[in-house]
Amino acid sequence: MWAYVSVASKSSQSLILLSAVFFSWGLLTSANSILVPYFQSTFSLSYEQSMLVQLAFYFAPFAISIPTSALMARKGYKLSLTVALMLTFLGSLCLCISLYAESFVFALSAVFITAMGVAALQVVANPYIIRTSNDQNETKRLTIASTFNSLGTTIGPIVLGVAMISIGLSNIYLVLSALLVLLACTLYSSSITDYRSAESVKILSHLATLRHQPQFIFGAATIFVYVGVEVSIGTVTISYLSDPNIGGFSAPVAATLMSLYWAGSLLGRFGYSIFAQRLSAMNTLFSGACIAMILLSVAILSPSLFGGVALIMIGLCNSFMYPIIFSRAVSGLGDASGAASAILIMCGIGGGIIPMMQATLITRFDVPTSYLIPVLCYAFIASFAFIAKKRGLSIVTA
Repeated sequence: MWAYVSVASKSSQSLILLSAVFFSWGLLTSANSILVPYFQSTFSLSYEQSMLVQLAFYFAPFAISIPTSALMARKGYKLSLTVALMLTFLGSLCLCISLYAESFVFALSAVFITAMGVAALQVVANPYIIRTSNDQNETKRLTIASTFNSLGTTIGPIVLGVAMISIGLSNIYLVLSALLVLLACTLYSSSITDYRSAESVKILSHLATLRHQPQFIFGAATIFVYVGVEVSIGTVTISYLSDPNIGGFSAPVAATLMSLYWAGSLLGRFGYSIFAQRLSAMNTLFSGACIAMILLSVAILSPSLFGGVALIMIGLCNSFMYPIIFSRAVSGLGDASGAASAILIMCGIGGGIIPMMQATLITRFDVPTSYLIPVLCYAFIASFAFIAKKRGLSIVTA
């Protein structure tokens, strides 16, 4: 009995600590969106120059994901996650110093360091929470942790906006760096179960193995599409709502309304975490993608405030997609899950490519027509769910 209580307690402790990690990278990611206009104003940058902040954030995973996966194989998940937290601490502290020094180059370097830390957190934390779960609750636990990630993303702009007025952006990052190092120390000194390979693992051999895993390849492509479409809708819909012929809102009001899109993702993940054990994950994923396509069709065919509401509602459809896709992609990979996680995080580059594809359609046609790109993306996600279900690869959380 006491052994059972000990295992249950350790499982709860791991969920709490890993949820805190998920929250922290959600907060840091949303904070990054504030840096773009802030840098543009503070350093007198052009729009293109200020977008270097986003480029740094999107490309950082390519520099850190594989090394992080190798560290996980050699030193274990717990130490790797601690190192990732310390990397975000270092980036936040450097950003604080760079803002005091008023150096854009230093600040951009600090953003890149922070982004590498955030990417490393994702590489470790996603498979870590799955390894601390069992087959019956892995999707539910990942959904709960993802809910905290959405919470950080949703409240981040609000908290940071208020704090920026009262204490300034540089001091915000000083506080964040202190909280991150505290979380790192707490995690390292905790008793949560650690995982590492039973033998010396060669990361390249795992990567070679993954090439022959069709469910992983399809899952990686779906993660690329999902991240891309989520970011693309969250970005372009501001233009949709602020278009004088459609929503007619001012840009600041449109940006504020888009917080409802991210809030929908938060509420949806919370709701799904409650009912996940009663639902077929693949059926849920397929239904969510189909509903998103219907809402996009409304926005395309009826460019109006009503269409804008339809676009915002897609946040609810997105809410449960990431944990379902990720869980399916790495399920059953064992020691290769670290390498798989690294590849999946790198697939987040879709968040930079798909919005660019939609922007190209805006230039050639108009904003409503550009949403044909997201329609195709959700069709791809639906096909992933349908094929996985048909081949008996669905996750049923019962």
